Amino acid sequence: MFETMNETPEISIVVPVYNEKALLEELCTRLISVCKGLNRSYEILIVDDGSDDGSFEKLQRIKGDDETLRLIRFTRNFGQQAAVLAGFRMSRGKIVVQLDSDLQNPPEEIPKLLSVMTDEIDLVTTVSKNRQDGLIRVLGSKFLLGFGQMLFGKAVKLNLSSFRVMRRSVIDKIEACPDRSRYMAVLMSWMGLPNVEVEVEHHARKEGVTKYSYLTLLKLSWDLVTGYSNFPLRLVTYMGLFGACMGFLIMLFLLYQRVVNGILIEGFIVLSAVFAFFAGVQLLSIGFLGEYLGRVHSQTQGRPDYIVGKVVE
Repeated sequence: MFETMNETPEISIVVPVYNEKALLEELCTRLISVCKGLNRSYEILIVDDGSDDGSFEKLQRIKGDDETLRLIRFTRNFGQQAAVLAGFRMSRGKIVVQLDSDLQNPPEEIPKLLSVMTDEIDLVTTVSKNRQDGLIRVLGSKFLLGFGQMLFGKAVKLNLSSFRVMRRSVIDKIEACPDRSRYMAVLMSWMGLPNVEVEVEHHARKEGVTKYSYLTLLKLSWDLVTGYSNFPLRLVTYMGLFGACMGFLIMLFLLYQRVVNGILIEGFIVLSAVFAFFAGVQLLSIGFLGEYLGRVHSQTQGRPDYIVGKVVE
């Protein structure tokens, strides 16, 4: 009764996948078991973000004739945020659940999130009870969260977890944002939607390796900074002001030494240091401006966030 896809399902579960062949069978088994226990109509959308380890072929075998399992495959790897966005757009449920494929956030926690969603709540976010990641990864995530919160200020309650439940209206609001920065967790936090935060379990990864390398986290951090604030441009202004003050003070110091004490300080070394400082500020300024200009260029190109190669309904 609750597995039929003839009508719009109540719940859509969106799972981005990239090279997770070893975990897919357990992932699908646990998801289906949880969904059947909800006693509500559902669908599971798994978005293959251009896997090259046979993940999509295995998903097709797992799917079989199951109408509740829908598969989407990209032509290449476009990134997790693009995969999540594709899942949101192709989902049909009134309520949408976003879950990672690594099983570190157990699917069995989904009913807990659904239970706290009332008519006044549009978004349910999560925070891990005992995070089972390496020390550097945990510290890096905490720094990113703290730094992001500093950028947004008290007006925004930032939550960077990728395990959440939302209403269809939230996805409509995401689609209304045409900017190229689609860091979903930050975008939803920025919207200031009626939300509640729930504490959930966090497990260690059983198979495979995390797709969030330190370089990926660095890129997300940079996207957070440049996509949602003018902090780098403001920093350049402050550095320019600081450099101008430093140059003025050095000039006063040299003039004082010459007029009052009769000391003539060799100018080459001092000028070299001042020149190096100003050159660094200028190059940094050009880099920041180039980053923002690049974002404007990407926006004007109007290319899609992803390209779907195959859909298995």
